[in-house]
Amino acid sequence: MVKTISLKLFQEFYLKHRYILFEELIDYYALFGGLEEESIEFYNPLDEIVTTLALNDSAKKQLPFFLFDKPFREFLIRLARSDGKIDSLLQRLKIGQRVGEEIMEELLVNGIVRKRESRESPFRLYPKQAIKKELRSYRIEDKLYFTKPFFRFWFAFIEPYFTKERVVDSNKHLLENFHKERYRLSSALFEDLSNELLRVHFQEHDPVVEYGSLWNYQSEFDIFAKTKSGKVIIGECKYRNRPIVKGELVKLESKTELSAINANFYALFSKSGFSKELQKSQEPNLLLFTLEDFKRLLT
Repeated sequence: MVKTISLKLFQEFYLKHRYILFEELIDYYALFGGLEEESIEFYNPLDEIVTTLALNDSAKKQLPFFLFDKPFREFLIRLARSDGKIDSLLQRLKIGQRVGEEIMEELLVNGIVRKRESRESPFRLYPKQAIKKELRSYRIEDKLYFTKPFFRFWFAFIEPYFTKERVVDSNKHLLENFHKERYRLSSALFEDLSNELLRVHFQEHDPVVEYGSLWNYQSEFDIFAKTKSGKVIIGECKYRNRPIVKGELVKLESKTELSAINANFYALFSKSGFSKELQKSQEPNLLLFTLEDFKRLLT
């Protein structure tokens, strides 16, 4: 199986920091994955690590200097705090399509972000085709993602607190926001790693040839994958401190039906395991993955 950049980064982070408990590895990777600062040690309290990075010139130097100027700074801060949908992002920033495309091109060339195209089929198959009124203003949107977890961490939690003089305005407010929102990053990285685990799981018998998330007019899916033989896998990822219950599977099946997707497998990925009802399930098309299964990504 060809290793993706995301998988390589995760494995490199693990090899550098083997002392981190596996139960905490994804949390730390979601914040500091891709950070090349060798002097950072994660033995220290997390608050201390975060505030140290904010004052650490060598950490800032890992980002091209132009990213700290308008309009790139505002663009990246907004991106770090959004779901990545491009048109929605440009509307919130109140910049036109042309300016937005110029910014994105610069960021893509410099390896700060990557673009993921929507896999949603257009409603109109030809220009004058009639469609329902409620669908006429709907736009299919591509998404932008940061290439390294550290980049998103920086622009979500550190950069917004710098003044024009490049001084952190308030460590207190920085840390308050960090503790309130940090698990959004862990959840997003958990989805990426779940896709990688799915590839590993199917590699031997029916390799996954298409994978990632799927968003359309009706719903969003954390996992939408296809195997070489044409099997479709729909999945949900829950990075939270409680088990997934049967109701989550029912919701996923309903979303799949609403989107007219014929799924061959349903895959659930859980940080905290599953209810007894799901564990005892005999459904042949149901795949359950716990945090322990993610250790397969480290080899």
